[in-house]
Amino acid sequence: MRRLLAGTFASLAIAASAAAKPPPDAHPLQDLYYGDVLFHYFQGDEFDALARLLVARSEGRPQASGTEGELLMAGLLLAFDQSRDALASFERVLQTETRPDVRNPIWLTLARTLHQRGADAEALAALARIDAPLRGDLEADRQMLKAELLIDAGRFDEAARLLQEWRGSRDWMSYARYNLGVALIRANRIDEGAAQLDQIDHSGLRAAEQLDLRDRANTALGYTYLQAQRWEDARNTLRRVRLEGESTSKALLGLGWAEAGLGQDRDALVPWMELASRDGGDVAVQESLLAVPYAMARAGSPSAAAVEYQKAVDRYEQESQRLGGLANAIRQPAYVDRLVDGLVAQLASEDGTPKRDDGRPIAPLQQIPDAPEYRGFSELIASNGFQAGLRNARQLVFLKSRLADWSGRVSELSAQAPSSDWAGASARVSRLREASERLLDRQRQALQNVLLREIEQRQQRLRAYQAEARFAQAKLLDRSAIAPPKAPK
Repeated sequence: MRRLLAGTFASLAIAASAAAKPPPDAHPLQDLYYGDVLFHYFQGDEFDALARLLVARSEGRPQASGTEGELLMAGLLLAFDQSRDALASFERVLQTETRPDVRNPIWLTLARTLHQRGADAEALAALARIDAPLRGDLEADRQMLKAELLIDAGRFDEAARLLQEWRGSRDWMSYARYNLGVALIRANRIDEGAAQLDQIDHSGLRAAEQLDLRDRANTALGYTYLQAQRWEDARNTLRRVRLEGESTSKALLGLGWAEAGLGQDRDALVPWMELASRDGGDVAVQESLLAVPYAMARAGSPSAAAVEYQKAVDRYEQESQRLGGLANAIRQPAYVDRLVDGLVAQLASEDGTPKRDDGRPIAPLQQIPDAPEYRGFSELIASNGFQAGLRNARQLVFLKSRLADWSGRVSELSAQAPSSDWAGASARVSRLREASERLLDRQRQALQNVLLREIEQRQQRLRAYQAEARFAQAKLLDRSAIAPPKAPK
């Protein structure tokens, strides 16, 4: 999104300049220094564009310091996650800019940035300043953001009315309906929330991402019915979820509970046993390992249930040991360095091929092989804390590579003119390189700690499941030992 906004504001900057010069023979580019900034920007080199823009502004170049320069500066700052400085640039433009086609996209970006910083009331106020429909996907983005803010504020009726008046893409509306449906359910307005989620299922979505959303909606709706003990509704809804998808495991688990709620314990075993045969790192799979013997015991097979509880204990132990091996690998500094560098390269890549930000190829990460101890690693790195740290690491890796490049250039110039200021510049670049390396080391340590905390939480959950399985098994064995003998036939 930030990269898209950088492009939006680059276009706005050029449009603003053109609008300020009405004669048909006028050209928006009046300053070669600013032209150099735009050249690097449109070459995809946003870092050098930002650096040159800052230099041009420090020298008082008119285009760099005016409205168009501020807009481009704000977009580039957002591309590098510098939201506070970007907000300041936007506010300076809004103090003087009067054209709606320039002001309205700024208000939208201000609203989104404020929302990301937790200032939702201010974000809604910024959206209210938009006085005309926006162009293209920006209008859908505005409606989506407003619906999200209304939902977060608990203003569900207003969000529902906004969706009813939706004139944008059906795909965008599906996401908004999902958020609204979940929010209504959390507010205990179950039937209203269910109606929103049910509309997603009947919207005719076909793209893979949209099918995933439909599965999520049916899973959320199914679990809502489970909590309300509407077993038949839950069963029918959860059966709509595809057998292979991101929501499959949770849907299978819930489907078993719906069958159990209807008193169909043997039918409950069908989804639960399918689930139990899957990867033991999945939370739903771990819960199914307890659900299978529970259903067997209720169906009158206590001996088989006791055996399944023992299998569950063994599976939990195996998964805990696998996580322990993963934690030992993560504690190795060399491993973390390779891990972070590989993930940063993949994050920066647009086509899935690992590359550095400067376009030079980087060796693919070899430390996430198919070995069992690395199974489920993608779930660990998907946590919000790790992803935020990874974005910071990416910026530092990029900065480090650019400083290395600059160091070589400055050293050459310093050797050619030893009495000039280049020697001092070389020393400053060296200090910056050392500082960036220290910051990167700190960020790697922080990412390592995020992973280790996540692993510890998973191991604690496994220990709790293991204790529950042992207790249930002991109860079954105890009952078998004291059960009165059956009367002879």
